[in-house]
Amino acid sequence: MFADNSQAEVGEMMITILMGTYNGAKFIAEQIESILSQTEKDWKLIISDDCSTDATASIVSKYAEAYQDKMTFIVRDKPSGSAKNNFIHMLSLYESEYIMTCDQDDVWLPTKIELTMKKMREMEDKFGKEKPLLVHTDLKIVDANLKVMADSMFEYQNLDSGCSALNNLIVQNIVTGCTMMINRCLLDWIRDVPEESIMHDWWLAITASAFGHIGFVKEPTVLYRQHSNNEVGAKSAKSLSYNLQRLMELRKSELTLRKTYEQAKAFLDIYEQNLSVEQSVMIKAYTSLTTYGKLKRIYLINKYDFWKIGFARRCGQIFFI
Repeated sequence: MFADNSQAEVGEMMITILMGTYNGAKFIAEQIESILSQTEKDWKLIISDDCSTDATASIVSKYAEAYQDKMTFIVRDKPSGSAKNNFIHMLSLYESEYIMTCDQDDVWLPTKIELTMKKMREMEDKFGKEKPLLVHTDLKIVDANLKVMADSMFEYQNLDSGCSALNNLIVQNIVTGCTMMINRCLLDWIRDVPEESIMHDWWLAITASAFGHIGFVKEPTVLYRQHSNNEVGAKSAKSLSYNLQRLMELRKSELTLRKTYEQAKAFLDIYEQNLSVEQSVMIKAYTSLTTYGKLKRIYLINKYDFWKIGFARRCGQIFFI
């Protein structure tokens, strides 16, 4: 176990798995067991607890003691403020060849690491290790008792794994953090993650798309548990109730859209010197949408294909752009 001001050594482990926890006692053991049961064994699990008030720390401590060669437990001195901040802190500590991020309440299917690593190797063969690379996968949506609600989150949420170009990702994220693996090169690009970033996985996806490549594994590798304490959950984007709710929650849609402008502006501020002229012009067009009249905004959205996926999502864009 390490205090927050300690930096654990990963050693020669090729893959570091980062898990942020907060009051996750109900499901944490099941998630850890699913990682221990992986077919790929070359990994180390780092767990950072965000000042839980339940039995999470006690449960994790017992596992860390039993599996000292595979697990490190970090106890934070004070709350980070969010799951995003907890993950960003962990990302700054470790320099493994590959990093995976992990939620506390899911279950990893046995071949998750193996399949993800296989895709990463394929991308390295194609693009080279010196390129920032990110791999993500589909998920199965399950209830609190692991009963399958949907075999594919991408179908369930009406997402398109092909929408991973920079102009797509600055508008809408398709990468789920608990399925993600990044390589060392991408990790080196994201040391400075600003407050304007909406979530760590979204920021990583934008960075990978801008300077490297994103790969997708169609096979689900995670049982994505839905329960009352989810910080981020999955909703069926094809259901009438979901689309009606989105149309009714117009204020929420407006705030979400404006956060994407702020995130894109922060990305431009940090990386403008590294972007191509075309990328820079495109991001500037997105961040300046609100300065134009309605017709010019729609023209720019069409020109750069800033459209979100799905009828309800696009209605929200049209209403608030």
